[in-house]
Amino acid sequence: MAATFPMKRLHEIAETSLDTAVATLGTLNQELQQHEEKLLLLFNYRDEYQQRLRYATNTGLGGACMRNFHEFLERLEQAIMQQHALVVDARTRVESGRSEWRARQRKSMAFGTLVQRLETKERHIEASREQKLQDAFASRTTRATLHMHGHAMTVSSSTAKNRS
Repeated sequence: MAATFPMKRLHEIAETSLDTAVATLGTLNQELQQHEEKLLLLFNYRDEYQQRLRYATNTGLGGACMRNFHEFLERLEQAIMQQHALVVDARTRVESGRSEWRARQRKSMAFGTLVQRLETKERHIEASREQKLQDAFASRTTRATLHMHGHAMTVSSSTAKNRS
């Protein structure tokens, strides 16, 4: 099992690295969700403000108020574009994190497979070694038994000759 230890250690390192990638991906997904929620909030706020502008226009709106509405809507559009850029960037980071997670997962699985193969090979080698030891022991036991019986037969036949 000595050959397996370094590979097991590499597998443990790969598993730790995979856990880190999973945590990072989770954080990136949360950030993306937050950016998307904020973008949706800005869209909803813009829609609501445009509706207010339409209502105010229908009920009569002065020039200064109209200008304020349009300036505010322009600032909202800028905020929406900035937030959209953050969402796009967050999606890119999530996809990159997902790719990193997949790569680390493949690496961990590869090390896991190698560890299993080494353990199987070492078990087979150990079983063969044990079988050889058992065969050698059985062979020695058989030879010893035959030798003892052969010696006993020799002693028995000489005792029988001496009696005669």
